[in-house]
Amino acid sequence: MGRVRLPAKVSLRVFMTTKTHATYIDLRERILFGDLKAGDPYTSNDMMRDYGIVVGMARRILISMKVGGYLTRSGASYVVSSFSHEQVEEWRIGLGSLVEIGALRMTLSGGQWLEDFTRYVEKNIRHVSIDDEDFFQAAIGLTNMVLGGPHSTLAAIVDQFIPQVFFRLLWMADFYSDRRGYLVEASDRFLVAANARDLAGVRAASRLFFDGNAPGLHALIENMGKGVYPTNDRKNGFQVIETLASGSSTDVGDLRTFTPILTPLSETSLKATPVF
Repeated sequence: MGRVRLPAKVSLRVFMTTKTHATYIDLRERILFGDLKAGDPYTSNDMMRDYGIVVGMARRILISMKVGGYLTRSGASYVVSSFSHEQVEEWRIGLGSLVEIGALRMTLSGGQWLEDFTRYVEKNIRHVSIDDEDFFQAAIGLTNMVLGGPHSTLAAIVDQFIPQVFFRLLWMADFYSDRRGYLVEASDRFLVAANARDLAGVRAASRLFFDGNAPGLHALIENMGKGVYPTNDRKNGFQVIETLASGSSTDVGDLRTFTPILTPLSETSLKATPVF
């Protein structure tokens, strides 16, 4: 599928006003910040008790949370997902590889694509605090742009392979990072290399963001495994449901919510070999 251009300035927030969306958002925050711990069971009865919703709505939200990576299937019910180093590495390396392919394709396309990328970074990312939800939403939009735009093949692969929880974990990882600013630095290095048609430089720039954030991500996962969670100090953070990497809606109950993704390692007999 060919590239579809993404406007340099777009609104990526999907504001949630329904009971379904509000419940999803609140449960997601409880999982990410430790009110519900890894391995804790969570059923439709629990959800009906906690949120006063009907069983059909509870089941739809549970399915959406499972597809998003926040819950894991356990028999006939669900438990809060455990994020192992092996699983997070699979997601990190997988997303990094697909972004690298997209960056190489953007470089070879050149022209208007690089101009759009430059404008997008300037308007949406460079001067926005990493702690602001707007930064996170803009980072999702930049990922979409590099992958080829809305509904591109690469973006569709990411939707299938990388659950939404990983993008949130990646944003939270800077809580433990020695320094910040990898996304802006990687973007600047990419533009220099892309304009020079330096493909090796493009690859290095693509890896900078994912490799730079890896130590903080590993520390986050290790601490979560010990029951230690960061503080939710983000500006307007976690109050919206972001779009998928492809730009598709993540509305709870949308058909795309039920699209199968790669089975998590915790639900298979496969054992990934750590690469760090």
